[in-house]
Amino acid sequence: YSFNYGTNYYIRSSKGFDIMEQVGYVTKILPEDKCKVLISRISGCKGTCKTCGGCPTPTMHIVMKKTLDVSVGDYVKIGVDSSVVLKYSIFLYGFPILMFILSILLINIAFPNLKGIDLIGFVVGIFTMFLAFLIIKFVDNKYAHLSAKAMYMEEIISKK
Repeated sequence: YSFNYGTNYYIRSSKGFDIMEQVGYVTKILPEDKCKVLISRISGCKGTCKTCGGCPTPTMHIVMKKTLDVSVGDYVKIGVDSSVVLKYSIFLYGFPILMFILSILLINIAFPNLKGIDLIGFVVGIFTMFLAFLIIKFVDNKYAHLSAKAMYMEEIISKK
C-alpha cells in the first residue's frame, strides 16, 4: 500500500488530557463491526530536519472497532488516549528498573556481611530484570486486545 498520510499530532481535549491523533488507511472490513487500518508507527523523527531527507516511518496494521461508515480505501482520523499510552510506557520501562533496584536492595539487606555482595546483587538484579521483561511479554500478549480500546475512529478524512 502506498501510505503518505503518516501524520501524528496532539490536541488538548475538553477533559484536560492530551489525545494523540493519527491518520489511518482502511485496508479491510472485518466481521463483528471491526476493520483493519494501516497506520504509521509513532516516531520521534518527523523528517523535517535539514540533515535528513526524511526518515522512513514503518507502518503497521491494527484491528479496531468500526464506529464510522468506512469502506476499504478510506482515510480516517484515529484518536488515541495518551493517558493509556503513558500508563503502558511507565509499566514497560519502569517495572524492569524497579525490579532491578529492589532486588539489589533486598540482597544487600538480607546478606549485609556476605563477601562480594555488590557483584552478587548486580547479578541478581540483572536476573530479576530479565524476569521482569518476561512478565511484561506475558502481560502484553495477554492484554494486547485492550490496546485497541484506547484507539477510536474520530472522522473520515477522505472517502475512496
